[in-house]
Amino acid sequence: MKAQGKTLNELIAYKTKAVYGDKVNFNNLSVSQKNAVYSAVVQSAGKSNHEVNIKMQRLSGAGRGLIFLSLAVAVYQIYEAEDRVLETQRQLAISSAGIAGAWGGGALAGLMCGPGAPVCVVIGAFVGGAIAAWEISGFWD
Repeated sequence: MKAQGKTLNELIAYKTKAVYGDKVNFNNLSVSQKNAVYSAVVQSAGKSNHEVNIKMQRLSGAGRGLIFLSLAVAVYQIYEAEDRVLETQRQLAISSAGIAGAWGGGALAGLMCGPGAPVCVVIGAFVGGAIAAWEISGFWD
């Protein structure tokens, strides 16, 4: 999302303008006014980014769609198989590996990415799940 966050001085300058107007200098404020600026900085740190929230909701819907699609493919594969018990075991193994790989890939990406973690975790989970499922399916062929 951003390579580097704002410095404390940049945040204080931004919140000073937001609270007291464009022409006010932070150094000229009283102690109580400075405390109000500090409070505004701390409060804004706890707020989420609305655009990121919307993107994550969309990605969540896409994830549910992918789960539905993978279940539909698994059911079709089981239905078409000559040995349905063996194919059911295969599909369970692939699905389980995909879930475990997605969990591991997402966790690893979250540890590595830092500030860009929301997007990075989604990518890591997708890649980890796909690789794990692909590798497990290779054992059955």
